[in-house]
Order: sequence, then C-alpha cells, then structure tokens
Amino acid sequence: MGEDYDVVVVGARCAGAPTAMLLARRGHRVLLVDRATFPSDTLSTHYLHLPAVARLRDWGLLDRVLATGCPRITGITLGVGDLYLSGMSPEWEGVRFGVAPRRFLLDHLLVEAAAAAGAEVRQEWTVDRVLTAEDGRVVGVQGRDRAGRTEVVTATMVVGADGARSLVARTVAAEEQLSAPARTAVWYAYWQGTDIREILVRIESPEIFIVPTNDDCVNVLVGCRSEEFAEFRADIEGSYLRVLDRFPDIGRRVRSGRRVGPLRGTRDTRQWLRRTHGPGWALVGDALQRKDPVAGIGISDAFRQADALAHALDAGLTGRRPMAQALAGFGTWCARTFRDHFDHVAEMAKLAACDPDQLRLFEALRHNEEQRTRFFGTVGAQVSPQEFFAPENIARIISGAPAHAARHESCRRKASTPA
Repeated sequence: MGEDYDVVVVGARCAGAPTAMLLARRGHRVLLVDRATFPSDTLSTHYLHLPAVARLRDWGLLDRVLATGCPRITGITLGVGDLYLSGMSPEWEGVRFGVAPRRFLLDHLLVEAAAAAGAEVRQEWTVDRVLTAEDGRVVGVQGRDRAGRTEVVTATMVVGADGARSLVARTVAAEEQLSAPARTAVWYAYWQGTDIREILVRIESPEIFIVPTNDDCVNVLVGCRSEEFAEFRADIEGSYLRVLDRFPDIGRRVRSGRRVGPLRGTRDTRQWLRRTHGPGWALVGDALQRKDPVAGIGISDAFRQADALAHALDAGLTGRRPMAQALAGFGTWCARTFRDHFDHVAEMAKLAACDPDQLRLFEALRHNEEQRTRFFGTVGAQVSPQEFFAPENIARIISGAPAHAARHESCRRKASTPA
C-alpha cells in the first residue's frame, strides 16, 4: 500500500508554506499542517531582504504582499558611534527594495497560496509523533485535530518546518553543524504615525532595529547583551524607552508617533545550522538554521531554503535523481550559501563597540558609495562577508582606492538551486 502523501510539511509559516506551495504546484500530493490557525501573529523582525522579495516576485505573490499596504523600503541608515551611514543593499535579480509585512498578513497569504496550489492544509492540527521504520527512516507523522481526534499519516518525505523547537529535528537527532550561544535579548513594539520611512539600525549594545511595516507603523526593536538581560528585565518599559532616548534623534522620531500594542521579546537567541536531511526527512527554516535577530534575515533565509528544498524534493520524487543524491545537493547548497554568513551574524550579535580600525572603515565608507552598498549587502547575505572584510579590501577602502574590477561577489549572483 502506498503512502498517503508524497510530502507532509510540519509547520505552515514562512518556511513550510512556501515549500508546500512549490511542491503542490509541481503536482505532488502535499499535506501542510500547523498547530496554529491563520491569520495569527508570531515573534519576528519582519524584514524581507532583497533576495526574499525576488522569491515572492518569482512565486507570483509580491503584488499581493504589496497590496497589504506594507511600504517598499529603499534605504538603510546605520549608526556607529557618532557616524551615520546611509544607503541600500545591492540590487538583486532586478529587485531594488525590501519589505517588512506584519506576520499575521504574510503567513496567512502564504498558507492561502499553498492551498490554492493544491496542498491540503490542516490548521489547528498538532503533530505529536514523527513515525520511523525499523531502519530509522521517517515514514510519516501522528497528529490530532482541535477536537482531539488522532490520525496517522504516511508520506515519502516529512519536512520539518516546525521552528526552533522542531519535533522533527529532535526525533531524527539532527546534529548541529554550526552553533553559537545566545548573545542578545530583544524587545519590540509597533509605533504608528512617525516620519520613519527607512530602516534605522545600531548594532552596538544597546542595539536598535527599526523597520517600516503595515498601517503606517514601524516595528521598533531594541536589544541588549545577554549578560545585561537581568538589569533590562527589572524595568522593561523604562529600559526600552531609555534605549531610544539614548540616541536623541531616534528617540524623537519614534516618540513623534504613538505606541500601539504591547512590548514583545525574547532572550532565546541561540544560533545553529543543523544537518539538512536524512532518510525520509528534511529540515527548513528555523528548524534547520537560526541566526540572531540582529540581522533580521530569518524570513529571507527561509524563503531561499524553501525554494531550494522544493527543487531537490521534486527531483527525487519524480525520479530525475535519486532522492539521497538530490537532498545531498540541497545540503551542499545550504553549506555554501549560509556558512559564511552564519559566522558574520554570530559576530554581529556580540554587539561590540567599534574599535578605531572599524571607525576608520565606516568613515571611509561614507565617501565610497559603491563599497557602502556592498557593505549593506553583507547583512542580507547578498555580498560575501569573507570577501568584503578581507584585509586587502578593507585597506583599499580606507586608502580610497577604487574597488577591484572583478569584485568576485559570488553571493550576489542569482542563487542557484541544487543541480
């Protein structure tokens, strides 16, 4: 007897819903499940870097996202000490702007797109157990609906898109190939009616990450080092406002609006990159990789992973390639795409004060638009941090010499999916 589905995707937010949608569009039998109901909110930095916007466009969903009213974001201002750098990350596949939709809007839109593509969607359906055969292969899941009715579902592949506390990852003991400890704690709230139209960032402790979102609101996130958490938590409201007022111009602009809704936050910012797959299973999104919120790149990574994983699973399910070989290609792509940037974000998450050499670099970047654009591209994984921060490139920037004609920028090329 055959399996009930080709693929069961556990988790229906920014990683799982696109994976299900793309597989269903290719004609596969897909079940997408989530314990939540949609629309619903979740913790998020909200920002979609340019590669993620390009994915939405390619999936035919960008116009729907823009129709929610979230603005196009075309500028970033980074504060470093007394210096301010303004610019934008490099164009990516014809895209020149980012967006930051509210998650209850974006996630619902993605779930609807998966259903429209032909995926069966079960909301308020909780997976209690991941089923394995005697040889260790994952063969399905056991779950229950809102009424408590239990059902066993079998599948050729189970995709864990079930977030940081992934049951799928725990069941298969997916080892962490890279990890970094929690280094920050963050809180955010929405402010309406400000004049802020660009992203405002400070990545020294305390950190600030402000991004325009829906309903004339900005998401105003502040953070501190983990060792400062207890002091911050003793007076969360006061600490939050004192961080804003520490930078008078930012505080004034935020306070020109009004806060809408409560403060939300977390100290759970540990980072990892896990093994991508095994017999009968694969991971995507936070289940696979999580980075500190300082870079605001979780959704962007999830979209790119979903695109690549769907490509690999389609190749395996259709027999174009053996499944193990197709998934190995996905694993290689993930290592090549995310390993360098993982280390960069882990370093950013230290929220360290800039040393004199770094200040000289930022001063030089104020007068070098091309390299300033590349610098902003390192945050969104569009430009390789390893290449940008290579000693010879830093020396060239500080000396005012023109950028190397080749510039490599392998990360800037169109993201290739596993062959």
